[in-house]
Amino acid sequence: MGGQRLAAIVLAAVVAVALTGCLASADLDEPITMRVVLADDWASAPVVREVIQEFERDADQQVVVDLEGVPFSQIADRVAADQDLGRPHDLAQWHAFAAAAAGLAEPVDDLWQAAGLQPAAYLPGALESVTWDGRRYGVPLDTNALVLLVNLEVLRAAGFDLDDLSTPGRFREVAAGVVDAGVVEYALTVSASTWAAYGWIQAHGGDLLETGSDPPGFTFEDPGVVAALELLRDLVDRELAPRPFAMSLAPDAIGMFAQGEVAMHATGSWDLTFRDRAAAVSVEQVGVVRLPQADPARPRTVLGGSSLFLPVGTPNRELAFDLALRLTRDEVALRLASEEGRLPARRELLDDARFGQDRLLAAVVAELDHARVMPLIAYPHAQAAFTEGLADVISGRSPAAEALASVQRTATAGSAAGSDG
Repeated sequence: MGGQRLAAIVLAAVVAVALTGCLASADLDEPITMRVVLADDWASAPVVREVIQEFERDADQQVVVDLEGVPFSQIADRVAADQDLGRPHDLAQWHAFAAAAAGLAEPVDDLWQAAGLQPAAYLPGALESVTWDGRRYGVPLDTNALVLLVNLEVLRAAGFDLDDLSTPGRFREVAAGVVDAGVVEYALTVSASTWAAYGWIQAHGGDLLETGSDPPGFTFEDPGVVAALELLRDLVDRELAPRPFAMSLAPDAIGMFAQGEVAMHATGSWDLTFRDRAAAVSVEQVGVVRLPQADPARPRTVLGGSSLFLPVGTPNRELAFDLALRLTRDEVALRLASEEGRLPARRELLDDARFGQDRLLAAVVAELDHARVMPLIAYPHAQAAFTEGLADVISGRSPAAEALASVQRTATAGSAAGSDG
């Protein structure tokens, strides 16, 4: 009887060990699902899809990337909402510095060090875009700069050349001259985008924020800010520009330029794809120059682009950073430049022959080194106030100085109340 009981105990133990082994094996075979959210146009880009498929194949254990594409402006809200639900994403695209300011991003200085990433390898603005309070919160993905596309034939027909666009004062003369000469319907497209407005503000020597203080010092009444918005308002009031384009209507703006209805268009390299369309304006007719500068010896513009960051609570921190590194590899960045009009964030890549051989693209690249990120993105309360103030100015509802004084009061009050940062 005792022997039978002992045999039963041994058998049970063997079964338990076997079951434990099976469960452990099942756990090992269970795939890791990584949740990634990118801007919808990035999520659909062939090179991005290929990198993700390669990442899934190369992983030491089974990994499935659940890729979600949403409008760029909605990414931060999507990340925040899923964090609140206890379902954090592993990797997200946006502005890492602003995500850090909002408490959405994890610092990754240790991962930068482990991967051997060198801060000096990146453009100054690109490094700013992933830095908050002295720490790094992501990896630069792409860059761009606001420049001016110009119809050269229109300028020549009105008796001007590109040098006449170097300062805001001369720019006003050209804008009026090309319309008065009857060679074009409008001089410039004007956008309701605060990002584009910040490019004009930088070019006028102004800024919206004094960094280094807590709370930050907003500078919406800076003379350069007022002058930049007065210029845009003046162009609309004098019918030298059509009524402002909403950001959602940006394709219409480049369409007007491509069809020869407007002489100039402020934009980034992504709109150089106009040459792939059925356009009335040929590539030979187009020039790219920097925005008119208040101080031509110290040119300034706004940085475009984005970065990848690890949302707070990511369950697969090292894997997510590995995917971020793959998406920012040199060969991927160069493909994104040629296929999607997205420019690399690393200095060395900008020396690639393809950028020097393309006259228009080379002119955009030349502006990257003095392009700076729009810091207001990290202060949503102030950003919202500026968005409203900009709309009031360029739509004619309020003079620039009056609207910006109101923005200054709102932003300062919100900062003091802790609404931002």
